[in-house]
Amino acid sequence: MSTQTTTFGRIFGGADGRDRIAVPFWDGILSTIGAVLISIVAGILVTIPVIIAIVLATGNMPSLNPGHPVLLTAEAASYAGAGWFAWWRLRETRGKIVFRRPGAVDVRAILIGVGVTVLVRVATAFQLTATHQTNHVQSGFEHFTVVGKLPTVTIISVALTVLCAVCLAPLVEEMVFRGLLFGALASRIGVLAAALISAVVFGAAHGDLVLFPSLAAVGLISAIAYAATGNLWVSVTIHAVNNAVSTAFLIAASLLGVS
Repeated sequence: MSTQTTTFGRIFGGADGRDRIAVPFWDGILSTIGAVLISIVAGILVTIPVIIAIVLATGNMPSLNPGHPVLLTAEAASYAGAGWFAWWRLRETRGKIVFRRPGAVDVRAILIGVGVTVLVRVATAFQLTATHQTNHVQSGFEHFTVVGKLPTVTIISVALTVLCAVCLAPLVEEMVFRGLLFGALASRIGVLAAALISAVVFGAAHGDLVLFPSLAAVGLISAIAYAATGNLWVSVTIHAVNNAVSTAFLIAASLLGVS
């Protein structure tokens, strides 16, 4: 079946679309774990020397709040390491490129996916209102600020935040959670069950119980979009648009001094 004639309705029928996304089970699972470990190691290897260099140069401990250059540099290094490894493993396990120029079907999938994520955001707003948690900030961003003592530091912080959250995070996380993990699970248990399980893992990986339902929902949307098209650019784009909205609010709140 041509990927360009694939529709969402067909991914749960017959071979349920797993041929478009499946990777060997153990290769995919172990590669997912490897990417996570490389991400952690890369972040540590960059953070420590950067902190030491700043302390030696200035005599002061740099800010380690999320949004400041030190942690953002480490985050970028983490994504770079994990992304390189995930890309290599996808090329080896899939035997073909999982990224291709979007066609009409891909664009339609992106539009549908973005539309559904908007509905998820609306539902999340109702959830936070009903539970009296409208001031809740995603775990890890509680003290987020891009404002530095110097204007140059602020500009660098904003640029690195956009790079990490809107560009690197969607690209790398989609390769790891959708390309490797989802692909591995789909090869054994089918698309629907694999999409649900990988979405739960994706939501849990962010470590935020309050926002877990919406994070898992975004993971599920991305998985279904990827299964429907076999093109990771589709899920990356949906993920990036979702992150761009959150990032814009975070940066604006920080610049305006809104707590």
